Amino acid sequence: MSSYGYYLPLHPNTFETVRFIGIAPKTEGFGADEKHKTDKNGVPLWTVSALVKVADGNQEMETFTLTAPTEIANKVKTIEELASIRLVGLAGGKWSKATSDKTAWSFQISGVEVIKAS
Repeated sequence: MSSYGYYLPLHPNTFETVRFIGIAPKTEGFGADEKHKTDKNGVPLWTVSALVKVADGNQEMETFTLTAPTEIANKVKTIEELASIRLVGLAGGKWSKATSDKTAWSFQISGVEVIKAS
């Protein structure tokens, strides 16, 4: 997912605030067939969940795809829930299901950094 052509870089301040919720393996399949998704190079894909707010908007839950080795994901797992974070390499794209005319945003990131309180 990290190299789809329709993902465009987004401004680092797209979201006014970003609060970390969690990280989990991005999976495909169901039940016994469920497996951890990887990119074309075999690097695991992760779903980072965060509470985000755009200027003059409401806080909403959003998910971001992170392509990273397990060691990096384990470091992200240590971030305290609701800690203020910065999304590194934020990119977004629009997509729609073949059976629908509605579009939705999809986001990817290259990293997560905790914002230290000043």
